[in-house]
Amino acid sequence: MSKPLKSFQECCLYFTTNTLSRYIGKLADDAFKATGLAPSYAHLMLLIIDEPGLSQNELSKRINVKASTMTRFIDKLMLMQFVERTQEGRNTFIIATQKGKELKPDLDKALGELYDAYCDVLGKEFAVKLTTDMHLANTKLNNLE
Repeated sequence: MSKPLKSFQECCLYFTTNTLSRYIGKLADDAFKATGLAPSYAHLMLLIIDEPGLSQNELSKRINVKASTMTRFIDKLMLMQFVERTQEGRNTFIIATQKGKELKPDLDKALGELYDAYCDVLGKEFAVKLTTDMHLANTKLNNLE
């Protein structure tokens, strides 16, 4: 008796990562709900707080979004009074306001809850290895651009 063929859903990185992203996205939505920010905005705020003065261009690269998307993200965070823009020549730098910095404990707590949630499902060792492997894959794929 021959082995059944694996489906493309098991063998294709594109489809498996998209499915995984939806599962992890739901866990992230639940974890960050208490902060009042969607996970993508929380991710951006963590970068801005942890590394003050990154350029808007660098932030776009770090979270892998187009410049126009980053502009919309920053505009929304400015409306919420969490960040402000500073201009130096052609470069625009983003810094957290005091109100934005005050989000840090809640963002860290939500990040910890997200970590606990996926470790509970996947097992800590597997979750850490998967995260490390995916980060490495992202780094390699980013170098193709």
